[in-house]
Amino acid sequence: VFQIAYVIVKASNSPRPGNWILERSLDGLNFHPWQYHAITDSECLTRYNITPRTGPPSYTKDDEVICTSYYSKIHPLENG
Repeated sequence: VFQIAYVIVKASNSPRPGNWILERSLDGLNFHPWQYHAITDSECLTRYNITPRTGPPSYTKDDEVICTSYYSKIHPLENG
């Protein structure tokens, strides 16, 4: 088991992804949602049925699943 310090997703010269899910696995075979990303906080509730985390995402437990719009803004459209 590893502790994750950073996950960096670069969109290159294309639009940033708006709504997406970061999954994790302990065995490399079975994956489960770890972070839900939505364009707006309200989409955390409507798309994923999870109360949004405002501000920079943080965890209180190792098995916690969160939803945030903090890193999912469409702007900049390129080189994100």
